[in-house]
Amino acid sequence: SSVLPSPDSFALAFMSFSDLLFENERVRVSDFRMPIGTAEAVFKARWPSIRWQVDPGKHSLSINEAEAELSDVADREVFWLDPGTTWQLSNAGVKVYRQIVFEIKQAPKHSEAQIQALLKRAIYSTDVGTELLLENRFCRVWDFYLEPGQGGPDLKHHHVMDYVFVYVAPGRLLGYHHDGRPGLFDDAKDNNEVTWTDIPDSAAENPEFAHGGKNGYDDRSMREYLVELK
Repeated sequence: SSVLPSPDSFALAFMSFSDLLFENERVRVSDFRMPIGTAEAVFKARWPSIRWQVDPGKHSLSINEAEAELSDVADREVFWLDPGTTWQLSNAGVKVYRQIVFEIKQAPKHSEAQIQALLKRAIYSTDVGTELLLENRFCRVWDFYLEPGQGGPDLKHHHVMDYVFVYVAPGRLLGYHHDGRPGLFDDAKDNNEVTWTDIPDSAAENPEFAHGGKNGYDDRSMREYLVELK
């Protein structure tokens, strides 16, 4: 097998293609972009990591020194990396290869039994996005996608876990109170803007942690990548 780079080289390879968007004690969020025709980059996951594709792409990928495979990558496709996982990656597509990377820096705050209890106690639906793409003991990974003008007070969900989200294109979400009243918030974000929210364990019984949402634009979709941390 090939000789892998040093740990410092792993970090440098990742950083050379990444912009750090947000970091706190629990999570680090980066925008990873690899230009067309980029020669192979090699990097290793320091923490449990989500690599989340933005727009369709194509890559040549070797995981942990296995034989490289050439494959198409779907928009919103999610990859999970355990700590120590090594990627040898090349952009084999005809445009920039982009992923949002969430690195989970701490062990879960709650056991799986505690999470299930929080979800069960919630007053409203705990589906905090439009599609659950991945769930494990660390997190729940939600795509939140709305067509122009889609949504409203009935698109209601209840937050019971800490969460972080990033807009992968400019967007705007209009918030409704849990009882359907408009005007809770008007959240217009640029591409790559990140929001972190701490949620107390008492949130499940508190309707103030629930809200509805509507795409505030009539001429563009809303694209939000959201991760709940257990």
